[in-house]
Amino acid sequence: MINRITMKKTIYLLAALLLLSVNFSCKKFLNVEPLSKLSGNNYWKTEGDAEGFALGMYRSFREATMQSVLFEIGDTRCGWAIPSSKGYPPRIDFTYMATNNLKMAIAARADRSLPGYEANAINEWFQLNSRYDLIQKWAPFYKVIQSANIMVKEVAAMPDGALSPAKKKQYIAEAVFMRCVSYFFLVRLFGDVPYYTEAYNQDALPRTNMVKVLKSCLEDLGAVKNDLPWTYNDPTFKGIRAMRGGAIDLMMHMNMWCAGFDAGNAPAYYTQVDELGNELQDIGVDQQKAYRLMPIEQTYLIMFGKSQEGLFEIQLSDNTGENTAKLRYKYSFSVVHNPFFASSDRPVSELVYNADFMKKIYPESGTDKRKTVWFDENIYDQTGVWQFYKFYNRAALVQFSDDNPIIFRLADAILLHAEALAELGRDGEAATLLNVIRARAGADLYPANPGEGKIKDAIFLERAKELMGEGHHFYDLVRTRKILDPKFTPNPLSFSAFQAGAWTWPIDPSATINNPYMTLNNYWR
Repeated sequence: MINRITMKKTIYLLAALLLLSVNFSCKKFLNVEPLSKLSGNNYWKTEGDAEGFALGMYRSFREATMQSVLFEIGDTRCGWAIPSSKGYPPRIDFTYMATNNLKMAIAARADRSLPGYEANAINEWFQLNSRYDLIQKWAPFYKVIQSANIMVKEVAAMPDGALSPAKKKQYIAEAVFMRCVSYFFLVRLFGDVPYYTEAYNQDALPRTNMVKVLKSCLEDLGAVKNDLPWTYNDPTFKGIRAMRGGAIDLMMHMNMWCAGFDAGNAPAYYTQVDELGNELQDIGVDQQKAYRLMPIEQTYLIMFGKSQEGLFEIQLSDNTGENTAKLRYKYSFSVVHNPFFASSDRPVSELVYNADFMKKIYPESGTDKRKTVWFDENIYDQTGVWQFYKFYNRAALVQFSDDNPIIFRLADAILLHAEALAELGRDGEAATLLNVIRARAGADLYPANPGEGKIKDAIFLERAKELMGEGHHFYDLVRTRKILDPKFTPNPLSFSAFQAGAWTWPIDPSATINNPYMTLNNYWR
């Protein structure tokens, strides 16, 4: 184990040194740190070159996603999460997120120096521990995209014999996957975004319609996904590196997003999700045995990472030094407290959920193992006494912040498949898949609540329950338009606000530098 950890540290160190030693050539309008010399005579000669660059690309993605509470806003924005009533200093930022008051969240200064901000600097302290102001900067994602574009070009041009044909295809497929998942994150945040796939591109570009972006990604990823392994023989890479199952789930998500914004073609997108879901189940699960739903009592193993349920995740570990700059960047930190979690400096959890919502998805009289495995008797508490143990091994004597942010996992894919079937009018098949997730949790089967016997509502609420804390809820609200319905959010958007882009995140004005074609999200100006 010590040797493996040491080796892993060495690999990441070499990858980091590699990216520091080269110079990415990238367009200035994206404000990405330039990279160059990657097409020179002394590089892209061996498999080690390709491997080192690939590891650096994954590292850049971790940096892009973990420099702020980017994942957490998927659960807090326009949702039922609220600051605990006894938490201090108060997490006023959770209220900003719940009410979609992004301007206030972004305006706070990390150095707590904004004059007159809320008339009290205590309300500004959260920025240092959350960095909402950094989420509006998309350059880190474009660094990943430029890396991926370079990798596709240079690996394809590597000399015969440097890589086996299968390995060359795999590296290219990994790069395409990372490019597509980066665009997926950008689209969900900003809507229309600049789109390019050329390596070393220098041209300033306008924003491209987000559906067109995702359709291009679907085409590109569909062409190479079969070149990815279902899983890795080396457990070091399982889940944290592109796999065919992760590519399939990403394509399912992109199709579902397109269906939400391209209603005229929605049936075609749902049909694609059905076909992809069948491929994942029939080949990935049944034939290859690469993935499986793990017992609900072992949820913490899923969250710790590299499990058979995980399809793609970000490697974080206190042991290897791969972690966030601030513990509060992780959702899991906000939902436990000391003495259970000794690293917490709070006697109560900072984040709780509206009690009525919790009773809706976890009926008091209903059966569901998640009520006792993930929570304790304080499941409906709003003061902060409650704790959400999903990301921790409750039996361990000492708790560490070692959970990996899970981007895609099998339960997510199954519920997306169920949702697509329901949209296609195949309610019986949809209910069967919904009940796969409920049965795993020992929960009452559909048509039992939540959902009041309505299959689409039941699937939506099951995703809210099963994927709580994994950054999906807000985006589910947006693509299903349930964000307009007060039955599903305490702070619904009006139709006009939604159409104007209230669901997007503000784009940092620096994006317009050296790019006359760039426009910002007008709703937030």
